[in-house]
Amino acid sequence: MPDLIEQQGPLTAPASKREPFRIALAGCGPKGMYCLERLIQRLNQSDSRDEIQIIIFDPENVPGAGPVYHPDQPHYLRMNYASGLIDTWSESPGSREKDEYPDLVHWLQRHYPEMADPNGFIPRAVTGEYLADCYKKILQCCPASCSIEHRQQKVIDIQRIEHRWMLKTNASAEIYDEVLISIGHEGWRSAADNQDQPETVIPHVFPVTEMLTYGRIPAGSRVAVRGFALTFIDACLALTEGRGGSFSCQQGEWKYQRSGNEVDCILPFSRSGRPMFPKPDKHRLSLPDQLETIWEQGRSRLMHLDQPEQGLEFKSMIWPVILQTAAKALVLVNPEQFPEMKPTTKQLAHWYNQWTSSTCSGAEVFALLKHAYHVATGREQPDEIWAVGETFRQLYSALVRRISHGGLSVSSWHEFSECAVEMERLAFGPPAENVGRMLALIEAGLINLDFLKGSVVQKEHTLKLTQQGRAIDVDRLVHAVIPHSQQFAKDSILSKIISAGWARCIQGAGGIEVNRSGRPVAVTGEIMRGLAVIGRATEGCVLGNDTLTRLLHKHPDQWARSVCRRIQQR
Repeated sequence: MPDLIEQQGPLTAPASKREPFRIALAGCGPKGMYCLERLIQRLNQSDSRDEIQIIIFDPENVPGAGPVYHPDQPHYLRMNYASGLIDTWSESPGSREKDEYPDLVHWLQRHYPEMADPNGFIPRAVTGEYLADCYKKILQCCPASCSIEHRQQKVIDIQRIEHRWMLKTNASAEIYDEVLISIGHEGWRSAADNQDQPETVIPHVFPVTEMLTYGRIPAGSRVAVRGFALTFIDACLALTEGRGGSFSCQQGEWKYQRSGNEVDCILPFSRSGRPMFPKPDKHRLSLPDQLETIWEQGRSRLMHLDQPEQGLEFKSMIWPVILQTAAKALVLVNPEQFPEMKPTTKQLAHWYNQWTSSTCSGAEVFALLKHAYHVATGREQPDEIWAVGETFRQLYSALVRRISHGGLSVSSWHEFSECAVEMERLAFGPPAENVGRMLALIEAGLINLDFLKGSVVQKEHTLKLTQQGRAIDVDRLVHAVIPHSQQFAKDSILSKIISAGWARCIQGAGGIEVNRSGRPVAVTGEIMRGLAVIGRATEGCVLGNDTLTRLLHKHPDQWARSVCRRIQQR
């Protein structure tokens, strides 16, 4: 699918006595801040000296961090992304001194030297401190003709006024030449359908200091948790380590010491009942250098696939490259068990098909997690789980480039979406140390895996977790499921721009359709001038938004360039 080109004509304002060019950012978490950084950088490179006003609307009191990385959250909530991959300034390599514009590891060396490990997974709050510092640095770089104001408000409505936009909050209604919407998760909210819940039902996990308190979940409670992914892990840590318990690790094996303030037990359940597997621990899992060549060859094969007019077919074109690359990697790292390429490719295909249709018992899940943890920490040989997950993760940057903006056929989206959900478990799971902690909680009897594919029956003031004729009474139900990227809040301005026809969802994928500058495509096919949507809401049209890396997507820079062109042309 060819890129949609933004049509831009000169504005007709007189050269003298121009009004300020007004830009609004609705949301300023990491993605919004990256857009702001690119805009300030491009304005500094521009010859224009027009007055520019930038208004940032974000309810959070720490711009740059957003709620996910807020510095005030507990330190037991850890990153799922290695520190060495985070650099706010990576789109300007070589042009900025690391001392003044540090990546996360350099910043840690100055502020938290004990955490300055590029392969480490630090507290999310510390990452938030780094992002907040980056935001302050961006303000210092602002050209003299430009002002930036942060309003701690939520945008509740948007209206089109010819080629300009009116944004409304509870405190104001003002017109802007440019509006960028980058509201990510839209704050902490529930994925549950029914929001009118009794006190026994906790609608969402975050912020844990408000949602998982002793007042909401007393010590000794039996807690069912809907969801068995990363948010579940955070909930477990909040209900154990967050209540005074402690973990220790000796020779790679984790143990948990009770405080007495914990819940009685935590019972996870989900649609699949399948767990998330750990990322490899690069300190402990030693792998041959030749793997990098295999990953590069895999990425190259994906990039050189011929592009059919209707888009790439996932099962016949993309999936074979992933399986064959995974087989090459497995033959290299575990030749005794996987000696030949072709049989290994078939074996991986068979394993994946069996895995995605499997239902595991609690004992089987525990054994799988323990084995995967031992693989991730170098104590057992890599297997199919490692090969498929690591290959998908290593080839992901090429997948982003080939699949985004309609690169995948509409008919393939269902197959790809199912695979992507499974790869969240296999490729993008927690760091190995957090799986070690979960294993310790299981062994301590604090996590019960007996109802992994269960469901909760709610009758009056009682809750019962059931599965295949078995049942257990529970005191609390916690929803640990984050809303889908296309599950907008009821009062969301994203819903408003879609209902107004100023944006549409891309066919097949479902995310808001944008061009490479982040400009939404209207229902008429028009590229919406002065409006941009960047980040999670575009997932599907743009692949892989839930990341702090700046290397996967160029939309912030392309948006900033387009804004500067508008300023110069008016």
